Amino acid sequence: RRAAAAPLARIWAFARRESIELARDKLRLAFAIFGPIVLLLAAAWSVSFDVENVRFTVLDRDQSLASRELLEQFAGSRYFVPAGSARDEMQVRHVLRAANASLVVEIPPGFGRDLLAGRRPEVAFHIDGSSPFPGATVRTYVNATLLGYAQARARALPTAAPTLPMSVETRFVYNEQFRSIYAITPGIIMLALILIPTMLTALGVVREKEMGSITNLYASPASVGEYLVGKQLPYVGLAMLAYLTLVALTVTLLQVPLKGSFLALSLGALLFILAATSLGLLMSTFVRSQVAAIFGTAILCLIPSVNFSGLLYPVSTLTGSGYWVGLGFPSSWFQLISLGSFTKGLGADSFGAMYLALLGFALAYLAGARCLLRKQEA
Repeated sequence: RRAAAAPLARIWAFARRESIELARDKLRLAFAIFGPIVLLLAAAWSVSFDVENVRFTVLDRDQSLASRELLEQFAGSRYFVPAGSARDEMQVRHVLRAANASLVVEIPPGFGRDLLAGRRPEVAFHIDGSSPFPGATVRTYVNATLLGYAQARARALPTAAPTLPMSVETRFVYNEQFRSIYAITPGIIMLALILIPTMLTALGVVREKEMGSITNLYASPASVGEYLVGKQLPYVGLAMLAYLTLVALTVTLLQVPLKGSFLALSLGALLFILAATSLGLLMSTFVRSQVAAIFGTAILCLIPSVNFSGLLYPVSTLTGSGYWVGLGFPSSWFQLISLGSFTKGLGADSFGAMYLALLGFALAYLAGARCLLRKQEA
């Protein structure tokens, strides 16, 4: 029993020593606790894909009742805000170039006459396409507004207008209000839990390299694996504390409901944190200064987590090497757990493959760090 308990005692000794050093280092401790909170709030309040209050300018060359009715359809929509009128095409280009409006509605001469005659007059919509995503959304809003205008005119006709043989109604199943904060916030939790714990764990080992205190490991009876696990445990505890704070702020302050199982999400977060801190240990074996550790872990974590994890677009839409980078990094697996728990109401029975993948990442990173540190010891 004593022989079996000896490794646990040595792991506990390393973990206790690292915890004491963390408690004395107020700056690192504050960064570990408040860093994820600042990242969550700053991103949740500043990053938004919602497109509302689209300012539109009018170039009405017809000045008829029909053109005014069309423009009233836009002005009465909750998505559009009138922003004056233009005199000619030169002013239209100036309005779009100066970003005074995102949309210009140009109604041609004879619009009302052609409409009454049953012809199909062409209306030009000039959309600011400098940002593709908002531009595409504005185009969708324009099409929906035109459809509403056409339906209103059809109902006003004395004869019955031809109708479709079916009724089509689109509904969003998981994000009924179609608000981007519900999709962004779970991803920001993922980003905070991969970036800061990885960085702090790498700093914990590299700091001993710079100070030279890591030589005590080589003279001690403890193995490299015991040393690494002992160094890892305090950061796992701090990261779990940060995770609980992030979830509490997300539900209470940001008003993003957790529809799924909290226990399932917490188990995924624990495995993800184990993978993140193991990655920090692995990263610490490649660098010898704290500055290099900070920059190395930041670059290594940010690029896959932002571009290939499903934070901005699903991993299934990626092709080529980007797809395999997404699958080969733990962020994409926890992103599925976080988003599924918050928005889709999923439980642990839906995350079995994700749990196994995160555990595999943690063990692989830890084994790699142990192997490389043993080579450096030799």
